[in-house]
Amino acid sequence: MKAYKCFVEGENFAHLIEGKRVLVGFYTTRYVEAESEEVAKEKVLAMLKAEDQLQTPEGVESAANQRVSFEKIEELDAVDIPESQPGFYFFHMEA
Repeated sequence: MKAYKCFVEGENFAHLIEGKRVLVGFYTTRYVEAESEEVAKEKVLAMLKAEDQLQTPEGVESAANQRVSFEKIEELDAVDIPESQPGFYFFHMEA
């Protein structure tokens, strides 16, 4: 099986910061083993959907235009997959 390093960008995720709803974006990298690049994308999307940090807080309206895009996907040797996945770099989407 092949291994992939996926650089991902997300936009318009609703969060609470200092009690206010704000839209944030994020960058992260995810490593997966998959049969193909398309299957790797599906696995990464499933991983991100399960991430607590990307869930809309209770009582907060989610953004209708949330988006996740793959900036780059690299094929790796399976031995290069780290034991744990990297974290997120969040940024404000609105001023």
